[in-house]
Amino acid sequence: MNNESTLTARQLMIFIFLISVGTTILVVPSILAAEAKQDAWMAGAAAVGSGLLFIWMYVKLVQMFPDMTLFDMNERLLGKWLGKAVNLLYSFIMFILSAQVLFYIGTFMTTQIMPTTPIQSIHILMITFVVIGVKLGVVILGRTAEIFFPWIILLFVLLVIFVAPQSTMKNLLPMGEASFISIARSALFMVVFSYFPIVFTICLISKETKFPAKFSKSFFYGGITSGIVMITITLVSVLVMGADQSSRHVYATYSLAKKISVGNFLQRIEVTVAFLWFISIYFKLTLYFHVTLKSIASLFQLQNYKALATPAGLIVTVLSLMVYPNVAYIHEWDEFTWVPLAVTFGCLHPALLLAIGCLRRKKVKNG
Repeated sequence: MNNESTLTARQLMIFIFLISVGTTILVVPSILAAEAKQDAWMAGAAAVGSGLLFIWMYVKLVQMFPDMTLFDMNERLLGKWLGKAVNLLYSFIMFILSAQVLFYIGTFMTTQIMPTTPIQSIHILMITFVVIGVKLGVVILGRTAEIFFPWIILLFVLLVIFVAPQSTMKNLLPMGEASFISIARSALFMVVFSYFPIVFTICLISKETKFPAKFSKSFFYGGITSGIVMITITLVSVLVMGADQSSRHVYATYSLAKKISVGNFLQRIEVTVAFLWFISIYFKLTLYFHVTLKSIASLFQLQNYKALATPAGLIVTVLSLMVYPNVAYIHEWDEFTWVPLAVTFGCLHPALLLAIGCLRRKKVKNG
């Protein structure tokens, strides 16, 4: 039986949702509240609106070149050598991003859930599952995501229901006090972490794996659904903990789940939120790792990128232990390095490819 085939519209939508939620769901309330304070939910809404515009750009790019990955587009539109140079840069960046996401997983687990467990063991265990997922193929991952998706939504709904009674409307006042700059700045951070990584899903296309006929709806539905989740969790966090507390907690959503107390017996169930985040970040890490292998295979014209999974996994594991020297460096990287880098790869680069593609089509049409 051939496991590689066309992704269904539902599977692709779930992929978009999980990639968008990914690392963001635990930290988005603190990111938005730190800048926009009690108007953090407004910044979330602005981020979703902006994110959908970028999703539209990605959809147009795939519609223009339906059988090409991002790497194929680079070589066709930018020229062979410049395209390969860009693909080489992608290989390097994706290695770094894979190591960073793996670091986030290990740091969260060792600081919040299993403090006595060596971080190396968590990294090794996680990368093992990622390597297995890549070797099984994209469609198998899509089917797995379909299984977990209802449980993720259920856990999220239960979290909101259980903490809602502790909400205080005063925490949203005074409304509209945040400046335009504050809202725009916090919205940019959410777009950078949630929506720009969606561009890498274009790399899921291959000779064996295709997008469904109505893939554009999957992109938009996934982006809208993840946006609703982000806005909701930010609003609930501000309502329950207030803007100041939400901004102080690194993992604000996890701290929010710790406040669940129903009937003095349903308590300390924040691990369910950790499960929700763990599943979503697994698929995001698998996407990054998949793109890493595809970029290397495209660069060296290798037919079977899956053969690279095990050695690349070992490199990513080692790199994850060195990618962040300390906590202060994490904040410096996220603000001063990752933002311009993500804008380049998530906005400027696809916009350039789309513009070149449109100009070439117009030139051929005219003549």
